[in-house]
Amino acid sequence: MSEDYGKLLDRALKQIPKAVFESSRFQIPEAEVSIIGNRTILRNFRGIASALNREPEHLIKYLLRELGAAGNLEGTQAVFQGKFSNTIVDNRVRRYAEEFVLCQECGKPDTRLERRERVYVLRCEACGARSSVRSV
Repeated sequence: MSEDYGKLLDRALKQIPKAVFESSRFQIPEAEVSIIGNRTILRNFRGIASALNREPEHLIKYLLRELGAAGNLEGTQAVFQGKFSNTIVDNRVRRYAEEFVLCQECGKPDTRLERRERVYVLRCEACGARSSVRSV
């Protein structure tokens, strides 16, 4: 009986993604903000979206709502109407990561954001957990 259990355990461990066992630390790039007149430009916006493994459109929608500003994407940059410091933009990006990127169960960033009908579901590829998140 214990021999069967050992085989089953080995088979289960082989099916777990390798990313679960990696001890590399998840890092969000620091926001590179420059203020020109009454506009704030986030120069490394696409890099941040790529590091978070999220669609740039979803991230920009969240940031515009949280900052209470108008804005758009211009190439690799995001342009916001208004003056926002580096700290404010960094805090909003970190909040986004906590809510829409990191798994609620295991805390790993190996997640996918799926839309099921009207609800967004955060699905963790490391532990298999699913949790609903608010729409932006």
